[in-house]
Amino acid sequence: MPGTAVAAGSPDVPAGEYGESVDAYDHTQMGRFAHLVALHAGIGTPSTSAMLAERLGEATRAALEKDSRVASLKVIALRPLVTDIASASVGGAVSPELQAVIDDLAAADGVIAVTPVFQSSYTGLFKSFIDVLPDGTLRGAPVLMGATAGTARHSLVTEMAMRPLFAYLKAIPTSLAVFAASEDFGASWADSDSHTAPLAERIERAGGELAQYVERFPRQAPVDAMSDFTPLGDLLKRRH
Repeated sequence: MPGTAVAAGSPDVPAGEYGESVDAYDHTQMGRFAHLVALHAGIGTPSTSAMLAERLGEATRAALEKDSRVASLKVIALRPLVTDIASASVGGAVSPELQAVIDDLAAADGVIAVTPVFQSSYTGLFKSFIDVLPDGTLRGAPVLMGATAGTARHSLVTEMAMRPLFAYLKAIPTSLAVFAASEDFGASWADSDSHTAPLAERIERAGGELAQYVERFPRQAPVDAMSDFTPLGDLLKRRH
C-alpha cells in the first residue's frame, strides 16, 4: 500500500537508513497527527452503539495523547447514509457523502467499528456498508470491534461474525473487542458484582490496545525529524 511504513531492520530496509539505531527519533510516529474514525450502525435515539463507538474513540484518543501523540476523532453514523448505501449496493453511483466516509476510512490511522446485533450477527446496514467499500479501503488498518445487544447471550458476535469479516478485508483487528448489553450501560460507571469487568474498564483497556496498534502498524510513513534540517555550512553561506 502506498505510504505504508516498513520497519527498520527488516530485509527491505538498507542498514542505517534511519540512523545508527532502529530507535532513532526520525523512525517514529511521534510527531504525526493520528486520525481516528469511529463508525457505528446504531439506529435508535439514543443509540447504545453510538455511545459505545464514541466512548471507545475517546478512550483511544486519550491513550494516544497519554503517549504524547496528538489525535483527532471523527464519529460517523451509518443510518443517515442508508439510502446512499442501498443505491451503491445495486450499482448506483456513490454519493459525495458516502465517498467522504470511504475516504475517511482509507486515511484513518485507527478505526472503531460498532454494530447492534441482529439475528446473532451484525446488522444488514452494517454489512451493506462494508459491501460497498472499494477493495483495499481497510487494508492494514488497525480496527477495534464493538457490538451492542439487549442481553449478554450475543456476546460472541464480535468473535464469530465481526473478526472473520475484518480479517477478510485485510484489516488488523485488535485482540480485544467490546460487547455491551443493555444492563452494562446502567452499571458501567459503578462497582459490579458480576464476573465481567465493568464496561468503563473494558472500554479503557480496548482503547489502550488500539492506541498500541496504531503505533505498531502505521498506515503512513514515519515522520522524518531531519526533513527540514539545514547544514550549518549552508546557513553560514546565506549570511555572506
